[in-house]
Amino acid sequence: MLMIFLFIFFVLIFLSFNKNWWLLQNFFFFFFFFMYFNIPLMSYFLNISYMFGMDMFSYLMFMLGIWIITLVYIPSINLKIFYYFYFNIFMFIFLIIFFFCFFSDNYILFYIFYKINLISILILIYGWGYKFERFKAGFYLILYIIFFSLPFFLCLLNLNALYMMFMYYFNFINNLNLFYYFFLLMIFLVKMPLFMFHIWLPKAHVEPPISGSMILAAIMLKLGGFGMFKILMLIFNCNMKFNFYLISLCLLGMLILSLICFLQSDLKILIPYSSVVHMSLVIMGLLIFNNWSYCGSLILMVGHGLCSSGLFCLSNICYLPFKSRSMFLNKGLINMFSFLSFWWFLLCSSNMSFPFSLNLFGAIFLLMSLMIWLDYLYMIYFLIMIVMFLYSLYLYLYTQYGMLFFNMNYLFYINLSEYFLLFLHWFPLNIFFLFMEIYI
Repeated sequence: MLMIFLFIFFVLIFLSFNKNWWLLQNFFFFFFFFMYFNIPLMSYFLNISYMFGMDMFSYLMFMLGIWIITLVYIPSINLKIFYYFYFNIFMFIFLIIFFFCFFSDNYILFYIFYKINLISILILIYGWGYKFERFKAGFYLILYIIFFSLPFFLCLLNLNALYMMFMYYFNFINNLNLFYYFFLLMIFLVKMPLFMFHIWLPKAHVEPPISGSMILAAIMLKLGGFGMFKILMLIFNCNMKFNFYLISLCLLGMLILSLICFLQSDLKILIPYSSVVHMSLVIMGLLIFNNWSYCGSLILMVGHGLCSSGLFCLSNICYLPFKSRSMFLNKGLINMFSFLSFWWFLLCSSNMSFPFSLNLFGAIFLLMSLMIWLDYLYMIYFLIMIVMFLYSLYLYLYTQYGMLFFNMNYLFYINLSEYFLLFLHWFPLNIFFLFMEIYI
């Protein structure tokens, strides 16, 4: 762990004085493969110490974070992003924050960097956002996260005086009431987010640049799932008594938000609503908390991180010739950008859990865990999956067919780097099914 941290720190010092954009991206590529080939995966727990440690959940989330930060550099150069020196610093700050969040061995240390992460995403929204509404989006984000963070912190301090608050010390707490259960989980349920606490998410996705949307969709939501998994290890017995209420809310929210997706006309709002539906599946799997649901939630989080980030890249590419995110204007793309339509098909099919994407295997695992937990709920789950399939099909058909908007930029062309960006999203999403033994 110390080797990884020192490696990041010294490279940060070296590259902070270098203005080569592609050198920074190549560093992240190198660091990804360095982590991939130097971490042994023979056991579930790795490098456990007094300060840091990792398991399969934290390792895969950190690897997903490195991969998405690597891909962020490809579309950001086309936006001619200003203050690129500070942007590079922020990418390294994100990497260090993810390191401390995913590899922390103490709940207090995890909470501190969890809140620092909020400050960094706010600066990204305020500093590189496009419109004045970015201040409203940042205010919504602060309001939801801060409101539930103080009760969580007070509960954590109270429990820290009674129990050893180490993440890898399996001392289940039994004597907790419903208020403790609610306050300990709600900070992560808001971050994922849970239905009725999701109002900040579409606004926070619309206002930042494409880099902010990719990081927020692919990594920030996964921090909530990771924190929820670690807290549920501590309050396992309490969760078995109260999880029925939250699971019922997740099922209801998935059905309502899936229907709301049909009413959206903004590409960059429809994709966050679909993310809320997928994250409700993850919440439900983590609350059930058996082996099948754990594996399904982990698979779905990795698959959703790649798929939603790729869809945001596609919406950004379509924004450039039309200068609008409206689905009423982004029509007939198959007539003008036929190869781009092929990537729309691949990513929309992955979003609807089409073989052989990770979303399919995650959905199957969660269906089996739900049938084990309460058998008659699978009918509701099947209904929700049908609606999820239909709104992904609606997104594809509505954008690809129809008449072209007459006022679009017909001289616009798509760079090879953007096709390469989409390929780097789709390829790991559909090839990791060959390595399913990592998750199980």
